Amino acid sequence: MATIHLMVGFIGFGKTTLSEKLAEELPAVCLTHDKYMVKLFGRSLPEAEFRTAYKKVDDMLWDLAAKIIKSNRDVIMDYGFWNKEKRREAYAKAKSLTENVIFHQINCDMTTAKQRVLKRSTENPQELNISENDFDTLSKQYQPLEADEKYDIIYHNNN
Repeated sequence: MATIHLMVGFIGFGKTTLSEKLAEELPAVCLTHDKYMVKLFGRSLPEAEFRTAYKKVDDMLWDLAAKIIKSNRDVIMDYGFWNKEKRREAYAKAKSLTENVIFHQINCDMTTAKQRVLKRSTENPQELNISENDFDTLSKQYQPLEADEKYDIIYHNNN
């Protein structure tokens, strides 16, 4: 039975790099939310528009994940799942598609992550544009997986 891999980590932790590597190794289809956001809506949306667009892309990717799982292929959901509630929701969606669900917790220090994000925002027009202020504000929302979250988890360090 196919597996859904849920990537947990903050911006700049290396989720996409790891997701793409895992996609080759497993093999799996990697669904990277940020890439679709940029392709469909550009690099910089005002917050209210971003939330609406985010939901549309999210719905589309979960629909696509269901089709991929039905074809007996693994799926990597390269999102971040920044808090317990997002992880609980993702787990429920994934479990409705397959019994096999694995979280991947990517660990990285915030200084390294911020440097990566600011560099790619400046140098790569295919990435979401995230300012230092945006990074600092959003970082307050991130919560790594905690011991009371009883999921199958694989841990990765990416400093």
